[in-house]
Amino acid sequence: MAYYRIQLSDGSSHTVQAVRLRTDARSLYLEERTAGNWREVFANPLTDVSRVQRRFTENDGTWTWLNERLPAPIGGVRAW
Repeated sequence: MAYYRIQLSDGSSHTVQAVRLRTDARSLYLEERTAGNWREVFANPLTDVSRVQRRFTENDGTWTWLNERLPAPIGGVRAW
């Protein structure tokens, strides 16, 4: 599982371990897979998220936080 650091517009920061990061039209979700089902471990409105970073471990064991692009929303409004 990857570690993500979510920095919110109010200045707070949350470090969460999750398998997948996804968005919909309004929110950011971090999820893990349990017994074949996806379970939400963190959710927050996109308007409150200022930055998302993912932790990578270097060869010498140190950590590097790199900015993560938000994935395209799943679901959302369809233009027929």
